[in-house]
Amino acid sequence: MDSGLGACVVGDCRSAEPSVDAGRVARGVGWHSESAAWKSESASRHRRRRPLLERAACASVSSGQLQPRRRWHWPWQRRGKANSKRTVPAVDTATPEPPLQQAMAAPAAKPARSSSLAAGLSGAMSGMLIGASLQPLDVLRTRMQGDAAQGILRSAPQTLLHILRTQGLPGLWIGIGPSVVRLGAGVGLHMCLVENLAAALSRPLPAAGGGGWHIPPLSAALASGSSRALSSVLLCPLAVAKTRMEYAGPGAVRYRDTLDALATIARSEGPQALFRGLLPTIVTNAPFSGLYYMFYIRLKEQLSDEHRPKVLVNLSSGVLAAIAATVLTQPFDVLRTRLQLSRSVAGASGRGLAAEMVNALQSTLKQGVGSLFVGTWPRVLKRTAQTALVWTLYEELAPRLTALLLGARMVMLARVQQLQLH
Repeated sequence: MDSGLGACVVGDCRSAEPSVDAGRVARGVGWHSESAAWKSESASRHRRRRPLLERAACASVSSGQLQPRRRWHWPWQRRGKANSKRTVPAVDTATPEPPLQQAMAAPAAKPARSSSLAAGLSGAMSGMLIGASLQPLDVLRTRMQGDAAQGILRSAPQTLLHILRTQGLPGLWIGIGPSVVRLGAGVGLHMCLVENLAAALSRPLPAAGGGGWHIPPLSAALASGSSRALSSVLLCPLAVAKTRMEYAGPGAVRYRDTLDALATIARSEGPQALFRGLLPTIVTNAPFSGLYYMFYIRLKEQLSDEHRPKVLVNLSSGVLAAIAATVLTQPFDVLRTRLQLSRSVAGASGRGLAAEMVNALQSTLKQGVGSLFVGTWPRVLKRTAQTALVWTLYEELAPRLTALLLGARMVMLARVQQLQLH
């Protein structure tokens, strides 16, 4: 009875395989055959469950709970086995996100910018090279404005012929020493400051508009204007020496070189004379740089195209931006020149800086409103060519110097690590 009950239990439990043990013993097959059969049945069950698992995996990936993988295997699919070629299709990781998730996506990282050292060196090199090339236009502008203060009105061609007749061709490059030093130091400092300020004031664009980073026009003007104002204050003594050396009209004082001009002005008129015309200098340079950089950024964004050369886009944007900014700031430049020449011209009275500024404005307006735009064409040509070429050359030099400095830094770090290991 017990044996029958046991056989009944065994038969109930193994109804799918009624005589596995008896058949195995009769055929003399080992236990590994039964193990292979159970593996086959387990694989069949997993194949039936595979679509459900794949749907769960896709849902987990789209919700961000699971990191996607390009290829994955079941536990029995090992490399080197006979069934390793049977793989599960890769999970589709390109599942589009809902519009709400796209709008709430994190902004892209800020674009790489030039390092401060690379920006300063690139600006200094471009400023010195372009400033030396365009010095005759600066001399022509200063001579026209200085002569107008003495009541001598000449056009640009007449002034050019007068300089060539009285001083020769070298007279067009008079005052090149302080001009090159001022432009090199000023442009280098300006580029270094404006790169950092622009990076701090840039804002991310919405994901719906393509993403990326953008600096608003007012922020661009603020960054460029403030950096230019600081460089103008620091380099005002060089600007005074440059203006007085460039002017060789009636009653002008002659100087041997830049150091002699600085020493003579400080000794005869006091150290404060080296900052004469500081207020109109700031009012001239800061708005010019702010307006120029604002126009330059906007024009470059509008003209940029994958089919247009980058150099052509930068040059065109610089020319148009420089013309607009120069015309708008020309009256302040006339006042700056008159104030900086006020002590070097014969008959100038010794008054305070504020009184001299008011006197310069009144005397200029007595000659008519047109006197505020004396020397516009030489300044437009000089400023347009200078700013456009400086920014074009800077855009080409800055990335290369950044890569060069980064490579040198990596080499130095590798050498230090090698020395530490030894």
